[in-house]
Amino acid sequence: MENFIVSARKYRPQLFNTVVGQSHITNTLKNAIVNNQLAQAYLFCGPRGVGKTTCARIFAKTINCTNVANGEACDTCESCQSFNSGASLNVYELDGASNNSVEDIRNLVDQVRFAPQLGEYKVYIIDEVHMLSTAAFNAFLKTLEEPPKHAKFILATTEKHKIIPTILSRCQVFNFNRIKTEDISGHLAFMAKEENVSFEQEALDIIAQKADGGLRDACSIFDQMVAFSGNHLTYKQVVENLHVLDYDYYFKIVDAFLEQGLPTIMLTFNEILSQGFDGHNFLIGLGEHLRNLLVSIDAQTTSLLEVSETLKKRYTEQSLKCNVNFLLKALALISKTDVNYKSAKNQRLLVEMALMQLTFLTAPIDAEKKNELNQINTEASFSPSSANQQIIQKINTLQEPEIKFATKPSLAFNQLNIKSEFSLNELKNTIQTNSVTSNTHPTQIEQATLTPLTNKTLHFDDVKAAITTFAQLKEKAGQRHLAITLTTAGLSFENNIITLTINNETQREQLQNSKQLFLDELRKQLQNNLVGLQIELEQNNVQIKAYKPADVFKAMAQKNPSLLELKKRFDLEIDY
Repeated sequence: MENFIVSARKYRPQLFNTVVGQSHITNTLKNAIVNNQLAQAYLFCGPRGVGKTTCARIFAKTINCTNVANGEACDTCESCQSFNSGASLNVYELDGASNNSVEDIRNLVDQVRFAPQLGEYKVYIIDEVHMLSTAAFNAFLKTLEEPPKHAKFILATTEKHKIIPTILSRCQVFNFNRIKTEDISGHLAFMAKEENVSFEQEALDIIAQKADGGLRDACSIFDQMVAFSGNHLTYKQVVENLHVLDYDYYFKIVDAFLEQGLPTIMLTFNEILSQGFDGHNFLIGLGEHLRNLLVSIDAQTTSLLEVSETLKKRYTEQSLKCNVNFLLKALALISKTDVNYKSAKNQRLLVEMALMQLTFLTAPIDAEKKNELNQINTEASFSPSSANQQIIQKINTLQEPEIKFATKPSLAFNQLNIKSEFSLNELKNTIQTNSVTSNTHPTQIEQATLTPLTNKTLHFDDVKAAITTFAQLKEKAGQRHLAITLTTAGLSFENNIITLTINNETQREQLQNSKQLFLDELRKQLQNNLVGLQIELEQNNVQIKAYKPADVFKAMAQKNPSLLELKKRFDLEIDY
């Protein structure tokens, strides 16, 4: 039987140009090789399976190649051939997880002294370098900072935060990204063609999404699927074998939400549970589906979807049916249910209750409110005007605040909102009009509409009486300090401007905080909206009232200057 080689090893890139999804790394390394600007140490960090060790090996092969062209190895010279066959003595790989002691690092340092037999550089690749102990890191510092001219170090890790800062400062750090779903899907399509495996594009997209940005994981899943289904990969087989919930369920459920089809939703959820899927995973998937619909509403944000083009079209089509208000409320409800899921004793009931609430988020005014509106309409036509105010209060309770968004909602929901809002407002206006016409004589209405509102002419005594009344109210309310400030302040009134002259800064701050409330009350009592208020601080007042500790000490020091000497001698401070 022929020895089987897994796809992750068989199709491992041998050149920088074949590395998937890390062009920002490979371009930098190629330019460094072309310009002969090689650092003594590199640190490659990023998630698993994104090409850190692969790039380290390609870099080691390229810098020893005798026929480098545009930063790429020739793959034909003696050095490249020995590297491809695994017989190169210029590349030394060390597993940091199993060689993490000081002795292991000392052995490595001893080997660094020897020059390469073939080629110009000797490259040391230390994988999982974060597993080294602190003592091993410290033993490695000096060699890493000033290695021999022929030695190059490449450190690879998935946990950059565990590496001590002194190591980081001696390396050029390269951060590898998670590989995009479309890049992984394209590489899987290339492998399938090489292996003569027919496939459905959606099947490869599901594998790419399941890999979560790791190409090695995607290759492993691809091998597993080929072993399961033979030489033809279908979407249905991949979903069944990977135990992934088909996104058709989510499209079906959202369509049922928009049509208030609760029986369809409950039966679909029961079918999902009967297939062995967890309710929590279903809830998370539904939230992601609604998020994708929200993103698909605007063409500018469609690029945020990490799905195939066919699926993007389906999301866009369904998003046109959805209202932004509905999507936001639905996401908030799912997020709340997600938080409460683990603490719930009946988890299935919790998810079903959430689905019921989501179903009727798009429902119009329910039957109970309609009956109440009909009752109000009947009462409004026969009730006396004294009860009209109570009816208007009932209408206000039926009106729910509407959230407004910049994005234009769909036509169906827009018509629904306008219809309900129009009927309530129209009914309210009708009741108010009937109330006015039933209680007011026609001549009174005519006078009210023709007589303009005038501001009352004020005198000093009127203003003083209004201030005194306001001060008495504040004293009864427990604000004695404000009342004292108002009654002791100097008062002047000219050209509808009230000027209060107060004694100190404390009173001024206190009055400033209540200025608007005070001014509104004065305008109301004096029946004049042109009244203004100015607060001034008396400049030349010999008898300044002390309210703060600093004011008290200053007043006492003026009477007895020896207090200043006492404060200075004992280095005292005023407790503010």
